[in-house]
Amino acid sequence: MTNTTDPRARLEHAGLEATPRRIAVLEALAALPHAPAAQELLDAVRRTTRMDKVTLYRTLDLLVEAGILQRHSGADGTFRHCMAPAGENAPHGHFQCTRCGVMTCLPPLPAALDAAALLPAGVIVEHVEVRLDGVCGRCQRG
Repeated sequence: MTNTTDPRARLEHAGLEATPRRIAVLEALAALPHAPAAQELLDAVRRTTRMDKVTLYRTLDLLVEAGILQRHSGADGTFRHCMAPAGENAPHGHFQCTRCGVMTCLPPLPAALDAAALLPAGVIVEHVEVRLDGVCGRCQRG
């Protein structure tokens, strides 16, 4: 079993070299309590590591392709990134606040969610993305 909290172990399990920049991206992402947009993640990474936007985007693409991270579209059209649950590419939903824009991860989707049952016969579902939009508690109090 892979240690899902250790960036080096996650990278090695995925067959990727554990470079300092990849580790920095994973550590910065793990330290954030929500799924950030690229600019917020870049700002967090830059607190410890020199990195430009192009390098960040290439790193994010690689980590998504390797199944370490997941990419989700936000209500504003901006992609957000989060760690794949339990080190696997298991689908999970998100809640995005329509006021502050913060996207938070929800627990993995129940197995009872059968998207294929909603579609015509012969269709193969390759990806399910669930995002609930509303107003978070902090903004309601705000």
